[in-house]
Amino acid sequence: MSSHVSFEKNTVVVIFGASGDLAKKKTFPALFGLFREGYLDPSTKIIGYARSKLTNQELYDKIQQYLKKPHGEKDDQKIKEFFQMINYISGQYDTDEGFLTLNNEIETFEKSKGIDIPHRLFYLALPPSVFLPVAQQLKKNVYANNGITRVIVEKAFGHDLESARKLQADLAPLFKEEEIF
Repeated sequence: MSSHVSFEKNTVVVIFGASGDLAKKKTFPALFGLFREGYLDPSTKIIGYARSKLTNQELYDKIQQYLKKPHGEKDDQKIKEFFQMINYISGQYDTDEGFLTLNNEIETFEKSKGIDIPHRLFYLALPPSVFLPVAQQLKKNVYANNGITRVIVEKAFGHDLESARKLQADLAPLFKEEEIF
């Protein structure tokens, strides 16, 4: 068994809560580290999604200072390449509109690459209070019925055992067990 970690070519990674502290200080730098070291294929599409009204450049400006550059100038080029993989979408977490825009962005990318079996990874860097609305919108508007969908839930999963069990029970009908991390 290999210890090599990699993503499939043309994987779509959506970071929910992309304008928040967790995303700018941890999630985007971790993805950049994977990219810089060759574990994240350059064909990967990364989409930041949050309620904040930001341009792509404003998102880049927020996260750039947190990207580690151990190789100096060589990493400046890698950062440029990394940012070319990223787009930002502003939308609400509990309405169809933003998720339809997100789905259109994903499908446009997949069609441009000739992808028959989509590989979509959704990373929820969100407060637990919006996990369920986002999960419901993902299932309704963005789920890859003919491909692979993974949902990664970050942060505390509820605030106690009872709320964690309720959240688990609410998510269970939406996604298969092997789709939730």
